[in-house]
Amino acid sequence: MRNVFVLCLFAVIGACFAGGVPWSHFNLIDAPSAHILRHTEIAVAGTFAPFSIEDSSGSSSTEFAYGAYLEVGILNRGQVGATFISEGGISGTARALLLLETIKVPGIAIGCENIIGEENYEAFSEGDSLYAYGESQNFSAYAVITKDFSYYLSIPVCANLGYGIGRFTQREGSDDGFSNPVPGLFGSIMVHPSRGSEIIVEWDGRDLNVGGEYDITPNVSVRLAFAELEQNFRSEDERDASDPGQAPKIAIGVEATFGPIFNRTELDPYERLRFTENDEALEAIRREREEARRRIEELERSIN
Repeated sequence: MRNVFVLCLFAVIGACFAGGVPWSHFNLIDAPSAHILRHTEIAVAGTFAPFSIEDSSGSSSTEFAYGAYLEVGILNRGQVGATFISEGGISGTARALLLLETIKVPGIAIGCENIIGEENYEAFSEGDSLYAYGESQNFSAYAVITKDFSYYLSIPVCANLGYGIGRFTQREGSDDGFSNPVPGLFGSIMVHPSRGSEIIVEWDGRDLNVGGEYDITPNVSVRLAFAELEQNFRSEDERDASDPGQAPKIAIGVEATFGPIFNRTELDPYERLRFTENDEALEAIRREREEARRRIEELERSIN
């Protein structure tokens, strides 16, 4: 049943048309983190988002936006990939890990998205006056800090904070519902309520997004997000109902990971710390503590 669901979802993605959506890049929703794929590990994803717009007569219609990405990990310290966003075509992506995350130290990464000559890459259609961004959307470089507090504070929460240019920058007086006090600043909070599930709230520099992800197998996950929520807080006079860039969207997607194809290198691998990962290691530590406590109690009894 799960396999049928995944196949149907990919079929719907292939049938849609329009422009950029969440999870068109290897991100939490649309904001980056310092997570890096393992060496020769491959991630493939596809997403589509229905939204409602009005024509000149005031009649509402449902349109669709879709996107996809392919990413490959390199030496456990970086990754490269490609993004496909509707009529915008294909662009490149790159990410490098500067600082390995540990229990007490955050991870730091830098990267660049939309590596392409087309400045208006994320527009819904070429030359369209709607969905116009105030900043160039290509060569969107960024830096991001990621810290998982699962082990350090025993709280299943991971926080991300970063700064970027290009698509992360909101122009003053733009059509977004909220104004970013620091143009280019983005951030997110990710909560792990159970094994293999995530709830994400983020500000991607332009929009407010809320979503979740669930692993239906160790290598396949399904996603659901409500994107550009700030548009819901705008009045009819402030928001242009005919502009897809001012329309709240529901994004549905699937991600699959494969590999690593080759064995790991001698470098220490970077793996995102998660509350539900390393359960076996935590269980081993718990057993060791119980055994140590038992021995201490036996020594105390022998002394007494």
